Amino acid sequence: MLIKIQIIIGVLSIALLVFTCELIRQKRLREEYSLLWLFTAVATFIFSLSPNFFLAKFFTRITGLYYLSAVVLMLFAFLLLIVFHFSVVISKLTDRNKELTQRHSLLELEFNEFKKQICSESGRNPS
Repeated sequence: MLIKIQIIIGVLSIALLVFTCELIRQKRLREEYSLLWLFTAVATFIFSLSPNFFLAKFFTRITGLYYLSAVVLMLFAFLLLIVFHFSVVISKLTDRNKELTQRHSLLELEFNEFKKQICSESGRNPS
């Protein structure tokens, strides 16, 4: 039973690695964000190869969970870190987007005022 689980986890980790590399190649995933996914895929593959890996033993000893449960717990922890990282990135992008929108509005207002001023000096209709 353990061998079947190891094979399934190994195949899934290789699929994640290939999928991540393909997204990078297609420029749909930036390299800076792909590092977390690549790390997760490699770590999962290592755990699938060796159920006696020291980190798997550590989680098994601390939690009292069996191999599969320990691997699932480690994957959950990695994915939780990835989600947390992306939440931070999205928060920064939201703030930056708000700031850029405000700057754009101010520049548009200044441009319209400048346009009115130029048109009134030259006697043309500002349209």
